[in-house]
Amino acid sequence: MFRPLPVAVIRNRLFLISFVIALATNLVLLGVAFVHGSSWGGYLLMLVLLIALGWSRCYETRPSKPIPPPDALVLSQIERRRQRLESLGTLASGIAHDLNNLLTPILMSGKMLQRDTPNVDRAALVDTIVSGASRGADLIAQLLTFARGGEGVPARIQLSELLPEISRILERTVGDEIKVVLDVQPDLPDVIGDETELSQVVMNLAINGRDAMDGDGQLTIRAKSWELTHEQSFSYTVLPPGSYAMVSVMDTGRGIEDAIRDRIFEPFFSTKQRGQGTGLGLSTTIGIIKSHGGAIEVDSVLGEGTTINVILPIATP
Repeated sequence: MFRPLPVAVIRNRLFLISFVIALATNLVLLGVAFVHGSSWGGYLLMLVLLIALGWSRCYETRPSKPIPPPDALVLSQIERRRQRLESLGTLASGIAHDLNNLLTPILMSGKMLQRDTPNVDRAALVDTIVSGASRGADLIAQLLTFARGGEGVPARIQLSELLPEISRILERTVGDEIKVVLDVQPDLPDVIGDETELSQVVMNLAINGRDAMDGDGQLTIRAKSWELTHEQSFSYTVLPPGSYAMVSVMDTGRGIEDAIRDRIFEPFFSTKQRGQGTGLGLSTTIGIIKSHGGAIEVDSVLGEGTTINVILPIATP
């Protein structure tokens, strides 16, 4: 059904159109007068008056009341999306390198087919093209899976399938000198949550571990069942007794000093140099885990490495 525009909206649009036409016309006339050496002072004065008129109009149409700041929930959602984009940028840089390696044999095979080179196995060249394109499509699919936006509806998540996908992405992202090891319990129970957010958590922790190793070391992702027999306190959280899944991200980096270990989840706190991070990654991580009813614990030894355990309640049958 057609809905007429409010009078105020029509008035503002007409003013904007008229203002743009008048401004463009005056600029053209001013330029012509300047080029031909004619008197251009009047046009310059008119230009100043037009700009003043436009400014006053903008001032009049400003809202009379200040826009209230977004609440904590909105800010949290914005920060999670920002962190996802940062992680996506890191992934894209690693995957772009792999795509380039895949495209090279595809292009070479295609050129050989175009030239109709004799004594060449055409079927093998076609297989090379198809295989490379298939692997490239798989890379893009993984990137798109991680990049999908929005706050998803909580669903049953098989960590035994999610973590291998993340591990494959990390192998292309963390660098050739860092070994990625995956150790997932075969009969690991499912959890309930947002798959995108949990992927973001593991990626954040893994990238932090990579940075702590200065380009050389081992990054291990381990997942297992874990029983809590009594109520226990963790960083910012208390968990009741029950059955949980524990996902551990371990690095062989420089470790975390005891004096700052309790501060690493504070917003804007970072041990990285200025310009290498906002210090919001771990605070976002703990917010996501708390929203899933879980907890985080940190175990670190200076000079040996850090283990961060993510504890999530398992899904009920």
